[in-house]
Amino acid sequence: MNFYIGNSIDEIKFDDYNIEFSDDLLQYMYNHRELISVDLKILFEIDPYSDTFLEYEYVKEINNICSLIIETDIIKGYDDYDEGIEMINDLLQITNLALLNKKGLVIIGD
Repeated sequence: MNFYIGNSIDEIKFDDYNIEFSDDLLQYMYNHRELISVDLKILFEIDPYSDTFLEYEYVKEINNICSLIIETDIIKGYDDYDEGIEMINDLLQITNLALLNKKGLVIIGD
């Protein structure tokens, strides 16, 4: 799935800045969710096969989740740790940009 900055699906262009987030990493985090004290529900409610819009207030939650994932290193057992950390950092970066621009996130599923 790909994350874009925007307030609606109609607003984004597919060549806009975006980050790709692996379904496998999301599944890994779901399977190891007990390793982190924060509720990851908002990430798990994103359908990786559908298009989704997340409002600004949810972007803040995802930003906090990314920071905690990095701090607690719950993905240390992920098959491709370096790629996993890169994806989390990319998601943190795009949420920072969305917050700076007071925008939501549009997620385009596979």
